[in-house]
Amino acid sequence: MDRSIYTALNSMNILRDNKSVTAQNLANINVTGFQKDIQINFESVYLDRDKGIDPRVMALQDIGGFDPSPGPTQPTGASLDLAIDGSGYFIVKPVNGKLALSRRGDLTVSADGTLRDGAGTQLLSVDLEPITVPPYRKISISGDGIINIEPLNAPAGEIVRVGQLATTSGSEVPLAKSTDGFVRTINGTIPEPDNRIRLLSGFLEGSNVKSVDELVTGIDQSRAYEINVKFISTAREIDEASASLMRMPS
Repeated sequence: MDRSIYTALNSMNILRDNKSVTAQNLANINVTGFQKDIQINFESVYLDRDKGIDPRVMALQDIGGFDPSPGPTQPTGASLDLAIDGSGYFIVKPVNGKLALSRRGDLTVSADGTLRDGAGTQLLSVDLEPITVPPYRKISISGDGIINIEPLNAPAGEIVRVGQLATTSGSEVPLAKSTDGFVRTINGTIPEPDNRIRLLSGFLEGSNVKSVDELVTGIDQSRAYEINVKFISTAREIDEASASLMRMPS
């Protein structure tokens, strides 16, 4: 069999992975604070270079990452809706897994009284502990993450400080998405809270995925996949033609 078929198969494997990334981005286009995944980049390497010729090029993959740019911000007016102004992250504790970073700010007070986002992930305090919110009449969160409530059974106008959200502006260690979809440093840790970012109360940040870009990318990927399928068919025809030339005449 002509070995060019393996070049096409390698490219098809990379395209398959990229199509999964595109599908993942489109599936999360309406998820609050979602940061889109970046596709695997193609790189090329020439084979048989040591023989002085470059007969074939093999596709290599350069691992993708994620896009940390902020998504569009929309006003909601809800006191527990938060958006991060610019870059930065909340420090959170997923339902399963180690501490992580997130930009999701659609907060609620769960049945157990802890502060969680729309996915059930706990928001942590500056002490990296879960935040418990007592029953309240009113709640507000300031730009630096301080949570104040007017307790349910307290005299009108009495304000009690519940805690302060842990936020971080980033890390000197590069960030990456883990397999659970949360952001951590490349060594699996999280940076210390510095609370230098500004929060916007009554706003939510949308996904930074642009649907048109993803749809166009998906079309390009499908076309490239079809080209490689045709290339494999051509390689098979060449292989069959070569085999027929080698047969002894009857």
